[in-house]
Amino acid sequence: MIKKLIQLFWFEKTKKEEEHRTLRKNFARIRRHGLLGMIERLNKEYEQIDQDYITKSILNARYAKLKLRSVFLVGFLLSSFYIVFLKSELYESKTALIVRDMNQNPTTSTLGLSLLGMGSSSQLQDSKIVEEYLKSLDVYTLVDQKFHLTEHYKSDAIDFVERLSDDATQEEVLDFYNKHLIVYYDEVSGILSVAFAHVDPKKAQEILEFLVQNVDYQINEFNRKKAKKQLTFVEGEFSKAKEKMEHSTAELEAYQNKHLLLDPTTEAISSSGIIAELEASLTQKQIEYATKKSYLNEDNFELVNLKNEIIQIKQTIEKTKKSLTGNEKNPLNKVLIAYEKLKMQLEFDTEVYKNALIQLETTKIDVAKNDKTLSVVSKPNLPDGYTYPNKPKAFITILIITLLMYGIFSMLSQIIKDHKE
Repeated sequence: MIKKLIQLFWFEKTKKEEEHRTLRKNFARIRRHGLLGMIERLNKEYEQIDQDYITKSILNARYAKLKLRSVFLVGFLLSSFYIVFLKSELYESKTALIVRDMNQNPTTSTLGLSLLGMGSSSQLQDSKIVEEYLKSLDVYTLVDQKFHLTEHYKSDAIDFVERLSDDATQEEVLDFYNKHLIVYYDEVSGILSVAFAHVDPKKAQEILEFLVQNVDYQINEFNRKKAKKQLTFVEGEFSKAKEKMEHSTAELEAYQNKHLLLDPTTEAISSSGIIAELEASLTQKQIEYATKKSYLNEDNFELVNLKNEIIQIKQTIEKTKKSLTGNEKNPLNKVLIAYEKLKMQLEFDTEVYKNALIQLETTKIDVAKNDKTLSVVSKPNLPDGYTYPNKPKAFITILIITLLMYGIFSMLSQIIKDHKE
């Protein structure tokens, strides 16, 4: 009926000899004959259009174009109305952060990268870790416990188009949270920009402050967890090194007690000195004996005494040498070699123990200290105006898209029409 009414309106308007009265006549008919009477008379008047094929074709084409325009016009008006009047206005709080490594020497580690206009690789890695952490489910769980974001995302505070359904999954809620969280890292300055959008500007600021506090703690917690694992390993190695050192000490002490020697090396040096003195004395006595033998009888008391001294010295030398390298049960050289092995083992175990102790103390310091520091360049602000949506920009964008789509559909319709003809 609407189509017939519009086409009759166009038809009468184009006839110059008749007054354009379609709408006025139909209102009068409704008052006089009712709706059914108006439709009956409208159909009779429409028969004259059906009898004229050319006129009917022109009016049908014109009506089809009107329908296409109406569809795009209605779509444009509904979209604009939604953007301007219904879409939730989000207030965005912003902050800027810098993650620094306290163990890194800035003059050497970042010089080359600074010349290239880039931050250090460590700073980039730490910033990316912060970004992924802020977008993680763990952080959202903490934020949700404090600010009840899931309940908010399903409430009437969010417009009906973007609002989450009551049976939304955990992944959908997390995606919705990440849509409102904006994290950007500037590789040139090394600044990590973080923003959070909420329908309440105060809530946006509080949530962002909570995120910054949580990141400040967590960024060092990553390193502490790593250091604690390393500490457990170092403590085990330190205990092993200490046990080995104590075992080596006990073995060396037992060996000294067994052989009644404090230091076999000193004993060997002393024995070698005694042998040297005895050999020098033997040489002197032999010379003296040979000299006196030339003018004394062999049974002379002096010669006999010298001969006995020479024999005694030789026996002493031989006995001393045997104590060093002879066939005794525990010759001194064997004792010395075994002692040196035990002493070297003790020195090695002691050195390992020292290194393990140093490593243990260093690791304990690493666990206690903060290797990373989060510097807040600008604190989370309290926005005084909404950031999203940008209504003028959205309106112009919808208008351009509508015109483009209308032009494309019009062109396609004309191509199809020409192809049929």
